[in-house]
Amino acid sequence: ATDRVGGRARTDTELFGRPFDMGAGWLYRPGAAPLAALGRSAGLDFYDGPSSARLYLQGKEASDAQYEDFVGTVRRAERAIIAAGDAGRDLPAAQVLPDLGPFGPSAHFIAGPFTCAKDLKEVSSVDFSRAAERDGVVFCRQGLGTLLEKLAAPLSVRHGVEVRSIDLSGRRVSLKTDHGTLTARVVILAVPPSIITSGKLRILPGLVPRYRDAIARITLGAYDHIAFTLEGNPLELGADELIHFRAQGPRAYALVARMGGSDLYSLEVGGPLAAQLAGSKTADAVAFVKEALAREFGSAIAAKAGRIYRTNWTKAPFALGAFSCALPGAGNLRRALTELVSGRLLFAGEHAHETLWGTLGGAWASGTRAADQAIGVIAGATGAQQGQ
Repeated sequence: ATDRVGGRARTDTELFGRPFDMGAGWLYRPGAAPLAALGRSAGLDFYDGPSSARLYLQGKEASDAQYEDFVGTVRRAERAIIAAGDAGRDLPAAQVLPDLGPFGPSAHFIAGPFTCAKDLKEVSSVDFSRAAERDGVVFCRQGLGTLLEKLAAPLSVRHGVEVRSIDLSGRRVSLKTDHGTLTARVVILAVPPSIITSGKLRILPGLVPRYRDAIARITLGAYDHIAFTLEGNPLELGADELIHFRAQGPRAYALVARMGGSDLYSLEVGGPLAAQLAGSKTADAVAFVKEALAREFGSAIAAKAGRIYRTNWTKAPFALGAFSCALPGAGNLRRALTELVSGRLLFAGEHAHETLWGTLGGAWASGTRAADQAIGVIAGATGAQQGQ
């Protein structure tokens, strides 16, 4: 439907004169391996990110004791949610947390908006518990959007064609587009659930409750990058370092510093705050960055911030959100999105992976799975015709 491949993985090279991943920017292990291997074969440069995040308090790096308290608090929060999910208690993740102490708001941010793009009140404890541990980060120097464009180069792709409906009622699947109608034996639907629930794409004559519920309750949250330049490395940080701060309330954020070793930084916002900023004026996002920098590092650093650009995934017409996390009570519904529907429809995307949801690796793995299933459908149909 758009003018490019990649969906929510998009690399811009014009805004800051270097690659800037506007959507997915990190490849998490273990899902990173297949994409990184293909990317290296295509001539792209991949490298490991820092092994851990850093914590800053009032402009200075935290002491060892403060850092241990911070990490321990986050881990207690994660363990409590995972324990509830593993026990089959599909509850709002916020409901199962113990008293977390001074770093509680930071733990709420990291486990919720930063990891799930939602407040923990809107996160299924079961879905959270099933997520694979993200064991390290791999970066592509040219950007993940560039990676997908490179891998898609041999394919014949029609851009600017919007599918309005998929009709499963006939012998063959019928896809009505704004450029005519297509028919096929099987279709792989790799669009976010939000596009279906919004009515932009209809599935006819309608899905049975199992699939309808999965699409309705595995929803996309809000997550955006507010990128800015800061020349000369005044904070003396390493390349691609992730910085956390002591959150004081719901307006929490993280900082990615010196992306690719450059002067480009990104303030990471998620959940209700990202949704709020998405609905505000650009000037509000600029003011938010400068206020955050002044709060954490002083007004002199805030004054050095150069060009500021905010992504806006909840407003992107063919995304309507950042990445998925199941609502409370819906933690067992992702499996429906891995199944063959009516013998001819398959789902793909990060929302259609039970353990790697919210990641590009999960989206890629789901596509591989759907492609294998589609080949099986076609091979079965061909075999049946030959048998006749």
